[in-house]
Amino acid sequence: MPSSSLDAAQTHALFDVLIHHQLYAEIEAFKDPATIDHYGYPFRKADGVQTTSPLLQNMLNKFVLPLPGLNSIGLDFWQDKIRTLVAKMAEAELSESYDKGSIGARKALATAISSLLEYVARGMLGGYPVRAEKEAVAKKDYNASKPEDLLEAWDDGMRELIYGDLLDELFKKTAATGKLEDHSSLVQAAHEYILLNIASLLHHIFIMSPDGQYLLRLVENVHRLIPYYVVKQTLRVGNAATMINGMVRLVLAKLSVTAVTNWIGLTNNTNDGMNLMQQIISTVMAWDTSEFQRRAKQVESSRDAPKKEALNAIKSHVYASRDTHDAARNISIQESKSIIAVILESANPPVKAESLTEHQHGIALEFYSTYQSIRDREELTKILCKMQPDLLTSAIRDLVSAFDPVIRAVHNAVDLSGTVADAESFLNDLIKVSKPKKGNGDRSRAGSTANSRSSSPARPAPASMDTGPTSADSVPTVEDYVQLLRKHMPSTHKFVHQVCKNAPDLASQYRTYAHSVLAELRVTAAAKTAEETGDGGAGNMTRPIRALFASLPAVTQDELRALLDQHETHLHTLKQTSHARLKSIMHSTQPSATATTANGSSKPPPHPHGTTHGPGMYLSRWHSLLDSALITPATLHGPVRHGWEIKGELDGKGLKSDMGGGNGNGGGGAGATHKRVASKDRVQEVAGDGNGDAKERQRETERVEGVCVAFIVVVVVHGWDGWAWKL
Repeated sequence: MPSSSLDAAQTHALFDVLIHHQLYAEIEAFKDPATIDHYGYPFRKADGVQTTSPLLQNMLNKFVLPLPGLNSIGLDFWQDKIRTLVAKMAEAELSESYDKGSIGARKALATAISSLLEYVARGMLGGYPVRAEKEAVAKKDYNASKPEDLLEAWDDGMRELIYGDLLDELFKKTAATGKLEDHSSLVQAAHEYILLNIASLLHHIFIMSPDGQYLLRLVENVHRLIPYYVVKQTLRVGNAATMINGMVRLVLAKLSVTAVTNWIGLTNNTNDGMNLMQQIISTVMAWDTSEFQRRAKQVESSRDAPKKEALNAIKSHVYASRDTHDAARNISIQESKSIIAVILESANPPVKAESLTEHQHGIALEFYSTYQSIRDREELTKILCKMQPDLLTSAIRDLVSAFDPVIRAVHNAVDLSGTVADAESFLNDLIKVSKPKKGNGDRSRAGSTANSRSSSPARPAPASMDTGPTSADSVPTVEDYVQLLRKHMPSTHKFVHQVCKNAPDLASQYRTYAHSVLAELRVTAAAKTAEETGDGGAGNMTRPIRALFASLPAVTQDELRALLDQHETHLHTLKQTSHARLKSIMHSTQPSATATTANGSSKPPPHPHGTTHGPGMYLSRWHSLLDSALITPATLHGPVRHGWEIKGELDGKGLKSDMGGGNGNGGGGAGATHKRVASKDRVQEVAGDGNGDAKERQRETERVEGVCVAFIVVVVVHGWDGWAWKL
């Protein structure tokens, strides 16, 4: 290997960093309404203009558009309806985490999606690595109770799917049986690995993420409003065409006076009300809005609230233009001022920011965040429920028409009414499991009523409001989600078995689709040879990345090599940590409460209260993106904070991040300061096995950003216009 090139580990590290930052940059770019017009096929794009979302656009074209059913939909669906909806969402300018002083639900979900799509993007560009010549051939028997076998089964299973005939065997066996035990040991062990990782992801979303409990409340509210009984009765109709028509009418038909008069011909009003789906969305949004309005009034009427002029200036700024918001945010970052200080100073007439005490600043920041939440829900309701013409309903009708053959085949093969009942039962248990337990071991009162089918559920409190003391024992663990999935996974096996057995033509279509997807994950012959000899690192991307790296000045190459070595070491550490967590979960979910060592002695489980962090390197990638998020200063004048300084993501109750300083005195609003301090103290035990010390995580974030920024800046200077589409 030439001295100017990279070794396999360094190539792998550079590929990892580039994908990590490029993919999230593409997702984040959708805050700009013009992004969708530069996306590329299937959306309209001017000739000669390069796509601004090369990774997302390639994944959409290779993995989504060929999906049976979706492959028959017309371009007008994408270019007229989806494009307009995406652009409208961007034009709505929903709130930023920087302004709100905390990591919001949209930020958490966007970063989570990005961290998962990284694996798809790396596989699409580089291919799934083949086994090196020096490695032993995969063994034929796997023990699903051994962590080492699970890891090996997942790796070997992916290779057999991509390069072997495991996919055909899976379809054949699934058509013959709906029992997991009848499959090979490889499939059983790989299935166990997938189950544990899904449990880890669910736990992280609903328990450990910043707005996890808020997301849970959204799920619960929507779940309560769905008329499951009517849906199941409709799905029992024997004729497929009648069933589809009935479901479309149930979900999408608009029942209002205007809709009736339009149908009769007496009027021709485009605003004909909302259908059931939109009624559910608007109702959930209205509940949230009313709660936030109540909280805003409490803040305004509190004894130590800021002056009326300050609150009015903040409220006016919430509904100001995008340019005004961007200008205030830029000033706040450049001058190290709180966003509240900038808003007050730029108000008309200006309000003296220094008139606010530290506690009043915290209250003002909560007031600003609360009104931003109100505006967000108003904008979402306008786009999804009240926009004319109603593109959302029209787009869903197009999807139903495109998937009509698929729905008919599934309806004839499976009892869809029973499938919906299984889904309802799963959501009931998911909601119950995800709520913190009381001290006596029972779930909260709200959790105990998760199965109720009340037509008018009580309005939920926002996720950031404290609901009582919480201890490490009361926080749901990964093991709780493992048991949840073990309970409900057989219903999924049954559904897939019935489709493969009773709808062979449909199964054949999806098998062909799966083959085409897996073909995109293969390495070329040259890359395969390099991987087998240990001289790869990035699969199909090894040569392009090394060629670009070799064009850099020698001094820059040396600097980047040192950073890449550090990053590769970090990736190795993350991998080992993920494996250790996998072992911990498997140990604690086995029937025996204790483990037996080689000499026959008993060893207690490492986590007597359950595991609070599951396996998956993507969790660290997720937190790396959250840690790098900019957050407004905690005081009127102070440094801009980062996500790693906000402890909300470690709060098992899903409470919003502390909007004040790290000392807990900044205040998250009236009465919020003492709650946040107590909450932070309570979760210290839970956070012990988390993603590492905050400062260490921040250093890792800076190191990764340094690699990416240094590489991209240098190659751009040397004439490289953009790595993703060139490669």
